Amino acid sequence: MLDPGTKRIGVLGDVHSEHAHLQAAISHLESLGVDMFICTGDLADGQGDLARCVELLTANDVVTVRGNHDRWVLENKARHVPHAHQRRDLDDGILEYLASMSSTATLATPLGQLLLCHGVGNNDLKKIWPGTERMPIERCDRLDKIIAQDEIAIMINGHVHYRTLIHFENMLLLNAGTLKRDHRPGFSLLDLANGELTGFELTPEPREVKKQPLAPQAGTRVFGDTRHFDGKWVPVTLYA
Repeated sequence: MLDPGTKRIGVLGDVHSEHAHLQAAISHLESLGVDMFICTGDLADGQGDLARCVELLTANDVVTVRGNHDRWVLENKARHVPHAHQRRDLDDGILEYLASMSSTATLATPLGQLLLCHGVGNNDLKKIWPGTERMPIERCDRLDKIIAQDEIAIMINGHVHYRTLIHFENMLLLNAGTLKRDHRPGFSLLDLANGELTGFELTPEPREVKKQPLAPQAGTRVFGDTRHFDGKWVPVTLYA
């Protein structure tokens, strides 16, 4: 549960061992006066320093959920992916940290319950997409059940590496994006007091690129659940 005074949350997407980007994002968000940090996982499999990433997340009390790449390291699966970490090469402290992460975290906020996960709930591979000309629809029965329960006001996930908002009638879905190089790395500030999100890009220094109200604006598509996806969505993004 959040402290009642928590109003500004630093949102970090999939890390992929990018320790320099992680440090830059945390430092910049600290300078803006955030109250806490959350992260969508996928710490493993990247070109940076995984141990340093774990140190930064631990030192800054970042609430971090486990991604599929973290699970794959522990299960010794899919080690053919680019820049894969091998379990045998990691020290016990890193493995213990990866094993200690939960697949989800639920936080109480002034706007209602916030669900943090990597994919959708405990499914760390599930993608959600209302459908556009370039990308087909990705529906999800599990998300529809979460929406129907009407207990989660905000869901923040990762996995698709694209900082965007999907508005449902009784829930907001925010994808946190990624810190991974060559994937438009960036991060976000969730301001619960002012009801807005601010997107930042690392180019390479952090710079603010866009603000988005949490509430849907004129012309924004609002869906009942993923069964209403029709492939005609115009993405609401946190990019320049």
